[in-house]
Amino acid sequence: MAWTLGIDVAVRAEHQATLARDGATVWRGRKFWTRPADLERLWADLDLPDPAELTVVVEPTRNAWIVLAEWFRRHGARVAMVPQIR
Repeated sequence: MAWTLGIDVAVRAEHQATLARDGATVWRGRKFWTRPADLERLWADLDLPDPAELTVVVEPTRNAWIVLAEWFRRHGARVAMVPQIR
């Protein structure tokens, strides 16, 4: 089973996340800050049997993505960055 967490990384506002399983949306619009309590709550909401099944997709927005990417990597998820489109 493949899980994908897409995160719209914000610099001054809350980030927004969408979770999909095997390409089908499970939930979307989950808002959170880059704070330990918010990240732990989001992680608990994922309720994954195996963190290695999760791919987190982020757009490298300024340097706001770095903390998020490292946090998810340290929890066992893969992190993929997609280029910004302007």
